[in-house]
Amino acid sequence: MREIVVFMLLTGAGYIAGQSSDFNPVEAGAFEHFAALALVLGLYSSVSSIDLLAVRAHRWLAVTVITLAVPLQILATGALMYLIYPEPISFLAAVAITQIDPLSVDTLLKDKASMSEQAKGILRIWASFDDPVTVIFGFLVLLPLVSDNAGEVTPALMLLGLIANLGPGALLWWISVKTRLLHRANFRLVILAALLIFSLVTRAYLLAAIVGLLLRPTSPKTLNRVVEAFYYVIVFVVGMAISSYGLDLRLGFLLAVTEFFVIQPVTTIIVFSGTPADLLRIAFAQQNGLTTLLMGLAFEALDVHVLPILLPAIIAVNLMNLAVNKIYSYKERAGLIKERAG
Repeated sequence: MREIVVFMLLTGAGYIAGQSSDFNPVEAGAFEHFAALALVLGLYSSVSSIDLLAVRAHRWLAVTVITLAVPLQILATGALMYLIYPEPISFLAAVAITQIDPLSVDTLLKDKASMSEQAKGILRIWASFDDPVTVIFGFLVLLPLVSDNAGEVTPALMLLGLIANLGPGALLWWISVKTRLLHRANFRLVILAALLIFSLVTRAYLLAAIVGLLLRPTSPKTLNRVVEAFYYVIVFVVGMAISSYGLDLRLGFLLAVTEFFVIQPVTTIIVFSGTPADLLRIAFAQQNGLTTLLMGLAFEALDVHVLPILLPAIIAVNLMNLAVNKIYSYKERAGLIKERAG
């Protein structure tokens, strides 16, 4: 609840600042670079927090999330939203809202002693691995198709984009496996800085996620504090932008309902197995945070206006998550939730 209140207060403060100054940060010359930097840092931070030991123990689960759960969620949400609002932007909004915030999931699981360890593992891995998949769909597949410059995107340019994202990552993997260079702390920091700068300059966002898996020279706690501070700035900036663009409450609410009450539960039932209680917890675990906002800002910087839809959708999804899980927890404690009738 605290996170939602802070989010709304900062957004409101940004809105007031935008109205009083008549300044839209999205139209500033350096905004595209700011949005790109925020997304690079956010993706690296999110993926670098993945517990690799847990992934090794549930490697097939990670594969299922990457290849089936997240793509199904994106395409189903996009298709349903397209039926409601037949514009290509519907798919980009779907990509962003599909993000499950890992920090929110960790908070959620602390209060869920009744969940099995398998169900907790599914949620953690889903929340961690949706970032790279949504980057692939958002920036390498869908954005080139819906942007105003779509006609300029040739197969050669798409291949170049894949090389920029995957080539340095493959080289980093080879260095980590075949040499001992990454055992030197100073060298790890230099390589990390070089790769993140390359990712920023070339807009190779998938590379930032790959680096987060392979290279972690800094303390996760220190990095999380930096990203949290960045998050507050970003929410304020979004509020300022909304003062110029306004909010699309209808589409934002429809996107939230579509994702939270339809697509996430259906995806859970199709892809995963478990007890009814575990499946219900997973089905209603959708919660949005930093990466959803970052993708919205990055799209906005490229003149694809999704923030008026995303902002009310984020608030609605998080409020729905809070309400449904509080009601379920209350009924569980009261003995009103049973595995079998009778």
